Amino acid sequence: MANMDGVQAYIPLSVASIKQKLLDDSMTDPNNYTGISQISEMIEALWHHRLHGCQKSLSSAYELLSPSLSSEKLEMGKTTEFLSVFEEVLKDGNWEEITEKEIDAALEGEDVFPISLDVRFDEFSTMRLFKLGVLTFENERKTGFLGFKKETVEVDAWDKVLQIISFKDSSWFNSEGKKKHDPGEQGMGLHLRMFNNIPKLDLEVIFPNTTPNMRNVDKLKIAAPLIGGIVTLGMKFGPVLFGAGSGETSLSLLGGILSALGTYILKSYLGYRKTKEKYLSQVSKDLYFKGQANDEAVLNMVVGLGEDQEVKEALLAYTFLHNNPNQTEEELDDAIESWLGNHGVIVDFEVDDAVGKLEELGLLSKDGDKLSVSDIPTTLTKLDEIWDNLYDY
Repeated sequence: MANMDGVQAYIPLSVASIKQKLLDDSMTDPNNYTGISQISEMIEALWHHRLHGCQKSLSSAYELLSPSLSSEKLEMGKTTEFLSVFEEVLKDGNWEEITEKEIDAALEGEDVFPISLDVRFDEFSTMRLFKLGVLTFENERKTGFLGFKKETVEVDAWDKVLQIISFKDSSWFNSEGKKKHDPGEQGMGLHLRMFNNIPKLDLEVIFPNTTPNMRNVDKLKIAAPLIGGIVTLGMKFGPVLFGAGSGETSLSLLGGILSALGTYILKSYLGYRKTKEKYLSQVSKDLYFKGQANDEAVLNMVVGLGEDQEVKEALLAYTFLHNNPNQTEEELDDAIESWLGNHGVIVDFEVDDAVGKLEELGLLSKDGDKLSVSDIPTTLTKLDEIWDNLYDY
């Protein structure tokens, strides 16, 4: 199979888009348009039914962990049990866990937001991050001395990021002298958050417990008025204060100097507050539009995205084997990845998973290492039989 190290298996095109591209492709016989469309609809219906049960199981497992429950009803001891089930669903949907190396890179770098955030990781009892898909977009960035120049740069981002966190209890915050950081009742339960279009180097902005740290260039901008003021005062009144001039320094003169110095200090402090508030407001506004789902709604989205992935994989494998039978898994894998690449999508297609689905549905036949699928009428009959026998009471 193709070597696709570093490339995700997630196919970012929708089911409808994949189906239309397959039908529009010259390799598909126009006489088969209706049949391929009907097979797609049947596969979608079957997998929707199957994953509806999965969604129910997830919701049931999450029921006693939801932040919407009162603290008396929460059973956080069931977190591990829930995560073991949830991680299998994420894996089936081609989600990948964000590595510690990727988290460290985000903490050290910055892309869109000109601010660094320290995340207080020790406050979490559970913290997991997952990614789905990658994308690149353009962003205008300030560069040069003091950031007066602007340039357009490409920013690497994750299409979707899933965050799973739970906080330690209040007794821990009290014992560690961090009572002011205790989220209290708001922090109870297992929190699920989904975001879209998160820059890889700005990953820390999705955390609720951060301490902002400004860049050196921003600190210099804030400190510049104070430094300039002290230098100006020194040049103007220095000789008088140190006896270079005649007469004695009056209390009014000394008071004027201290007043001016205090004004510069206040101006610098207000500049710091204004810059900090501007950055935090920017982060808050951006996250408002990047947030996609919270808690129970995350489960629905994850299952829905996973369902789409399963259908796309099965539909691609069936259509390619129908139009060009007697392929090995490796040939099928290369053909689908090449076809997707021609449509601007670079993925590591999970051919073994796709072939497994066709085999499970009874549509696959093997001759040694060569793979084929049943014809369209036979396939529709088999899928219809599966549907009719879902509830054989």
